[in-house]
Amino acid sequence: MHVHRFLRHLSVVVSLFSCVSAMWGTGEMPYFYTLNMQNGLGDNRILSTLQLFDGRMVAVTPNTVDVYNGHGFDNIHINHEAWMPIPAYDGATHLFADVSDRLWIKQHGRIYCFDLRTMQQVTEPWDYSDFFIDGRGNRYFLKDSLLLREAVGDTIVLPRDAGSMQDLICYSGETMVFFSSGTLIAYRPDGSVDFRAEAYDAGTAAKYDRTSLVVAGCDGFLYQVRNGAGCALLLSFDTEKRVWTQMLHRDTYLHTLTQTPTGILYLTTPSGYLRINPATGEREEFRNLHLPDGTILSTGINTVCPDREGGIWLGTYENGLLYTSPHSGLFDTKPIDIDVYPILTTIYLNGHPLHVGTEYDGRCLIDVTPPYVQQITLKHNQNSLAFQFCTMNYVRPRSTCYRYRLLGADDEWYTLSADSVRRMVDDNGILYLPLVALSPGDYTLEVMASTNPTHWNEANVRRIRLTVEHPWWQTPTAYALYALLIILVVLLSFRIYRHLLQRRSREAMLLLQIQNLIEQVNRNEHSEAAIVLNEPTAQDQETESEPSAQDKEFMARATQLVEQHLSSPQYGVKHLAADLCMERTGLYKKLTLMMQQSPVAFIRSIRLHRAAEMLQSGDMTVTDVAERSGFCSTSYFSKCFQKEFGCKPSEYIGR
Repeated sequence: MHVHRFLRHLSVVVSLFSCVSAMWGTGEMPYFYTLNMQNGLGDNRILSTLQLFDGRMVAVTPNTVDVYNGHGFDNIHINHEAWMPIPAYDGATHLFADVSDRLWIKQHGRIYCFDLRTMQQVTEPWDYSDFFIDGRGNRYFLKDSLLLREAVGDTIVLPRDAGSMQDLICYSGETMVFFSSGTLIAYRPDGSVDFRAEAYDAGTAAKYDRTSLVVAGCDGFLYQVRNGAGCALLLSFDTEKRVWTQMLHRDTYLHTLTQTPTGILYLTTPSGYLRINPATGEREEFRNLHLPDGTILSTGINTVCPDREGGIWLGTYENGLLYTSPHSGLFDTKPIDIDVYPILTTIYLNGHPLHVGTEYDGRCLIDVTPPYVQQITLKHNQNSLAFQFCTMNYVRPRSTCYRYRLLGADDEWYTLSADSVRRMVDDNGILYLPLVALSPGDYTLEVMASTNPTHWNEANVRRIRLTVEHPWWQTPTAYALYALLIILVVLLSFRIYRHLLQRRSREAMLLLQIQNLIEQVNRNEHSEAAIVLNEPTAQDQETESEPSAQDKEFMARATQLVEQHLSSPQYGVKHLAADLCMERTGLYKKLTLMMQQSPVAFIRSIRLHRAAEMLQSGDMTVTDVAERSGFCSTSYFSKCFQKEFGCKPSEYIGR
């Protein structure tokens, strides 16, 4: 909230001083604006500042690391027990950022490492006398006279006659090493020496051997500040001619050296700051700083840092950060064209911000802070997200425009600003982008920012890959289980069908045997002579196994009893056993042994075969036949008949 108030105040005030941009190149005093503890800064005493690769500003105070994203500060407390020793360094606070997004703080014989991706301190085994990082973020470790180049993977043996190593930069593919004697040695990628250049003689070297600070200029020169006992030099080195030149001598320390993209040098001193144009030799010193409220600050400046947006940041001992910009205010109609990068500040899930390392529904969704998030994998029920972006457009945030698209859902770009109807960009230039009810699948969110809606820098696209997982019932494993289940069902159905066919085949054989027996009984009843003629001989009895006369008589009697009560549905196993003077269990055993079927099946089979004979005559309806054959209902009769003969009773009539 304080930062928003600051930005609104800043925009209004800058508009009142729109002439500042005209003064910027004329030597007039620019106006500075303040970011301090009231705006969220951890401490008003600034030791050093640095701009990160994504545009955010870092300020280090005695007890905190403060990261400003254009919207607010993230404050991280420094654990003073976690400092690591580097006995070869005797300079003031110096900041480095490496390719692994780690922030390194060097300070008078000690070093501190901080992981910007997780906002946590880093502790690792340490046995080095000094540490350096070049402009590409590559790390170098010094141990005694050995320099380890981590990116190359080799070790350079430094000469002992050049004094102690104090600084390093990478320029034109070579490693430039600076020593306390004023010596510069350039090492090729293979570790061999390309050249050696001395800044001054040995007598002068003894006066300026305490600290060194080097920047690579955009004009083919290297610039170096050398401090001694209460005095300092500003030197330049022509990389083409390989010649040193003394640009400035001061009887006080020079704290910080930096160069803007336009080639202007800035140096901070105990009494203010210097602005030098190396191309023209023009030099200006500013001892007093004018604030928009009329306040004038005298001295108290410790560090200076230009940003890629064209502004200058000054760190003070008591007043926090001071900022000035060549761009005009909110109500100036002149368009500005700043190359800005969209910074992801917050990710919301179902309306609540995601936090690093926190589990949501049993899963950690992000393990780094939002500015570094590149991939998010969500469950199917976590498909409503929102993203908050901002830029480092300090002076005129309302002029910030965004455009975005969601690949995988829609390839079209959508442009938004504070004047858009959808109101997704507020007056502070903050974009709130909701993505609701995403279907399972893979997406890529692309966001760009610009102060000119007709110009977009394709190199500044912020990409976030999103994966919404399918529910478990739509996963390949689930589909494999479905296929396996279908196969099991088919196999089981085939087995059941085969079992039914075998059972029907057995029943058909049993019915055939019953029919044969019934036919034999009928022949016995109609003609005794036929029975005698058909009576098997002794030889036949020896070769053919037939029922005994007692069994035949039992079967004939049982069949006769069933036929006598054919039209009575109540006549069942109990009555048949009673008429045969047998127990039900005895009847069951005997029929099962002789016929391989139960008494119920025996009675039903006789009824069905008599019903078939009636249907063959064609004189009666199916209902009459069912009633005369002892079935309670026509439907049950039809069901049993179809099961017995394989066709409906109506189809059997007249056969």
